[in-house]
Amino acid sequence: MIASGKHALVILDKGSVPFCYYENPHFHSRAEPQWMPAALLTRIVGYARKKQIALTFLLGKTRPPAQLERLIASHAKIVPPPLHEVYPDAVLVLDAEERSSFAALSRSLDRNVILRVSSPKGCSDLVESLIGKFRRLSLHLVGQEYFGAAELAAYERELSKISKKLAEQFRDGETLEFNVLTDRMMLTVMRNCGAGIDHLTIAPNGKSYICPGFYYDNEEDFVGVFDDKTGIAAGPVRGTELSRAPLCSRCDAFHCKRCIYLNRKTTLELNVPSEQQCAVSHVERKASRQLLTGLGSLEPFRRMPRIPELNYRDPLECIDAPPRDAGQRATDPSTDPML
Repeated sequence: MIASGKHALVILDKGSVPFCYYENPHFHSRAEPQWMPAALLTRIVGYARKKQIALTFLLGKTRPPAQLERLIASHAKIVPPPLHEVYPDAVLVLDAEERSSFAALSRSLDRNVILRVSSPKGCSDLVESLIGKFRRLSLHLVGQEYFGAAELAAYERELSKISKKLAEQFRDGETLEFNVLTDRMMLTVMRNCGAGIDHLTIAPNGKSYICPGFYYDNEEDFVGVFDDKTGIAAGPVRGTELSRAPLCSRCDAFHCKRCIYLNRKTTLELNVPSEQQCAVSHVERKASRQLLTGLGSLEPFRRMPRIPELNYRDPLECIDAPPRDAGQRATDPSTDPML
């Protein structure tokens, strides 16, 4: 089972908002919500409280019934715009296609926002439109597994533009985070998503999955069944550990999500990333290095470890390099690997 101090994602409604690289067709349908049974939710919440497991609930467009809402009241939530006013402290998921709704967001330097985009083009405009409305912004490139040279070049240009905007904010004394640029600055060891290792997902059917993407792709692709005695599921899931990913163990793109879902989708292996996932992470790493260098003696950036320049973009080019300590995990609390 997941050890004490870990966490779990709970899909409260089958139509919950997709917040990462996967899609959920039920979120876009007009079907009635398919809620997790109250009896099952009661057992999960009780078990998590007993074992000190943090829960994060994924919600859809419909507010939960009162009985379910009471059970999730004190826990973290990830929600789409329709429920943002109901749960203002929840992580808000925005889709680039809903840009018209961005203007309605009030100014807030406490908000945690996830921005999902299907193309790197225009990313800088989207991020600029949200500056002043978040404390942490997490960009997720949906469909990056299909990126080619043109998309990577466009992404590099967009990150350069975003870096200039962020630098202005930092020089004005603002404190904010943008996952693909600032996370790498603060890390000295891998800080990946952790799906299958630090957290699992419990679906409304009571079964556990490596992450929501596995559930929505194939409900039979589960790794365990919730039980009050045995726990949320057996874990960590074999093949997801960093020690079983020799390529990633040699890499210093410490911020990379090392997405197990994309790994399986593109290479059919849990621990082998696609060329695109590596290339995207190294574009981000390069942009982070340039931003950190440009900030010079500005606090707190001057005290952050320098990011060395690389002469490659694909780690396969240095496969003969000695591996890093695969057992190391970051403990920096400033980043949330799921976001």
